[in-house]
Amino acid sequence: MLEPNFKIIIKDKKELNTAEVVIEPLPQNFGHTMGNALRRVLLTSLEGGAAIRVKIDGVSHQFSTLTGLKEDILELVLNLKTVNFFVDSDEPVDIKLKASGAKVVKASDLDLPSNVTVANPDTILANLTSAKSKLSAVVTVSKGLGYVGSEENATNEIGVIPLDASFSPVIKANYTIEAARVGRSSNYDRVHLTLTTDGTITPEEAVRSAARILTSYYDYVNSEEAYIIEKKSSHEATTAGFVDDLDLPTRVLNALKKAGFNKLAELKALTLADLRKVKNLGEKSALQVVEKAGEKGINIQ
Repeated sequence: MLEPNFKIIIKDKKELNTAEVVIEPLPQNFGHTMGNALRRVLLTSLEGGAAIRVKIDGVSHQFSTLTGLKEDILELVLNLKTVNFFVDSDEPVDIKLKASGAKVVKASDLDLPSNVTVANPDTILANLTSAKSKLSAVVTVSKGLGYVGSEENATNEIGVIPLDASFSPVIKANYTIEAARVGRSSNYDRVHLTLTTDGTITPEEAVRSAARILTSYYDYVNSEEAYIIEKKSSHEATTAGFVDDLDLPTRVLNALKKAGFNKLAELKALTLADLRKVKNLGEKSALQVVEKAGEKGINIQ
């Protein structure tokens, strides 16, 4: 195995939090191994923040309307789901939203606590149409992984609208492989990993987080405590079969079966005296059963 000897180049494209990560040189065919592993973790296993519930004053469900609000409640809910939250809390956090008068309500109007930030504050949530218009709501945000359906974010509280949430901070990740040259040899791989985040995390931070996740699992696989060696005892291994496995004469097998002994496990509780009582099984045959059962780890005395 070649010792790792590669470099990582971050090519910031300065647009939509997109960057290209170049990893080179890698042993031939190792580019796909690393590129695919990083891509899968980037898209599925990084923590992010999202709105999971909202309660709006004067609104009982998401198919309602609110006087003075240009949009219906369903459109407001959809707009809330496009806000990219960074949540520094292990518990859900409630955020207040209060707006009045004729204005455009944006994500920047959310009253954010110190442990929550918004990466896209210019996102439009709603439009209030008159001087008397009011919008008052409590948005619950949380940290999580992957996609969570609205049914999992539901509560029994009346008027609370559950939202389906996509927590992944990585919007897109793709990679390509090309040949890399080291000295005179071109027998190496170069990985081009392009990713776009939602702004709550930089591309570099995303790649580092993905690498840490992979490393933690690989380290555990490499640890001694991860391995549990299961050993079946000879008793367990041999009593799982049938009396046919004892390699006895057909007459003896038939006598055992007629007496109700079909499985090896059923012989465990027998004694030699019990075998002597089996119809059509004489002393010699009983001793044969004891001998063959002993070979399977079944001790009949």
